[in-house]
This record gives sequence, C-alpha cells and structure tokens, in this order.
Amino acid sequence: MVPDKWFRPKRFGYGATPDNWKGWAFMVVFIAIVVTLSLMLIHAGAAAWLVVLAVLALTIAIMPLIKAKTDGEWRWRWH
Repeated sequence: MVPDKWFRPKRFGYGATPDNWKGWAFMVVFIAIVVTLSLMLIHAGAAAWLVVLAVLALTIAIMPLIKAKTDGEWRWRWH
C-alpha cells in the first residue's frame, strides 16, 4: 500500500507545501489552534515573548509529521 502523502516539496526554497485536501485541512486546523492559543494567552495577560515561544514550539512540534507526510525530500531548491 502506498503511504498517504499530504504535502509535496516546495518548488523554491526549503520545506513543503500542502498537496491535497488533507494537507490543507491539517494546516487550517493547525492555524486555528495557534490563533486560539495565542488569543487565550494574550487574554490571560501573558508576555509577548511567551506567545511567540508557544507558537514557535507548536510549529517545531508539527515539523516531523509534515516531513513524514511529504512526498519527497526536504532540501533547498534554487530552480
């Protein structure tokens, strides 16, 4: 069985971009979680650096999943 890939390597630069509805749905849910958490932290009076740190931590945490669901390798692409 072929593994289900949600992302494809970017044409230029480094990383991946959504390739089908599952990849886009994953990104929409991720953004919704990040926005909700950020607003909750801001409403609770958290410092700006804590909000930035939380967003950075969540982004780093999902990178292995995105890399595993990418159809191809992540590398720098010039052209």
